[in-house]
Amino acid sequence: MDIIQKSLNEIKPYDRNPRRKHNYEKVVSSIKEFGFNQPIVIDRKGVIIVGHSRYEAAKILKLKKVPCVISNLTLAKAMAYRIADNKTNEYSDWDYPMLHKEFGELLDVNYDLDNLGFGDKELEDLITYDSTKRIRNEKSRTRDISSLKPHPKNYREHPDDQLEHLCQSIKEFGLYRNIVIAKDGTILVGHGIVLACKKLGIEAVPTLELPIEPDSIEALKLLTADNEVTHLSENDDRELSQILQEILEKNNLLGTGYDKMMLANLLFVTRPESEIKDFDAAAEWVGMPDYEPSTLPKQIIVSFENDEDRDAFGKILNIPLTEKTKSVWYPHKEQDDIKNVEFTDE
Repeated sequence: MDIIQKSLNEIKPYDRNPRRKHNYEKVVSSIKEFGFNQPIVIDRKGVIIVGHSRYEAAKILKLKKVPCVISNLTLAKAMAYRIADNKTNEYSDWDYPMLHKEFGELLDVNYDLDNLGFGDKELEDLITYDSTKRIRNEKSRTRDISSLKPHPKNYREHPDDQLEHLCQSIKEFGLYRNIVIAKDGTILVGHGIVLACKKLGIEAVPTLELPIEPDSIEALKLLTADNEVTHLSENDDRELSQILQEILEKNNLLGTGYDKMMLANLLFVTRPESEIKDFDAAAEWVGMPDYEPSTLPKQIIVSFENDEDRDAFGKILNIPLTEKTKSVWYPHKEQDDIKNVEFTDE
């Protein structure tokens, strides 16, 4: 079909158009941003088959002419086409991960998402699900990790064993959540992830910038909430131990936040004696190495009424006793000098 330019007074709306709800404001914004790239479909009498919203938007924009396509459809098919065109859009769905990626790239170039025709609520649901409705002021993009700085009031420490698990998770699954930052680059959510990324030599991370100051009440509340709200959740420990068992059978626990000792403890406290008799059985199940339990030395406390009795007792045992003697071995052996012991990490 050929696209021709038609004057607005040469075309007219269909007086029985079944679609009543039109968002002319969004269509006007789209035409202003992208141009009139989708022609209006009309019949040979100039009656609109598809494109009523574009027609009304053109009038608002005071356009003299609009692109049109003249259809050769029969009257019945034209009627059916109007209904089908309105209805088929209702069945469309989004590939949300792909849509989020497209939004992210548009935000990277500071593109105004209002021009896409979505309402504020739609953008809220599709981008961040943030109830504060600051969607257009939030910028989700990849940043140089060196530009991020820890919050001076972050009270949570991240020891090496936690970072080891975080590093493994990142290596296996990548960075699947944004680091949330204030508008000056101060980290609000994701301190541990940033530290793990630095250990891995990762130079850039995905971030979500909120339009708030790092010392604002909003920032402090978010910093605290991210650390503490999870404490209110409750685990089904038996189900958790089952999942960890399945992981251990085919892989290893590094990256889950658990190790074999922790899993053995979890198995022991969540299983009846008929399944796990004791902790040794739990340790054996998870593959921990056997160990010989240490035995405490036999002890006896002897008290003396005076120094003479104590000295006499020492002579019987052939062990030198002094005023500073607190304990002795029998048969006699020298006490370890723990003051001069040096511990090294091999």
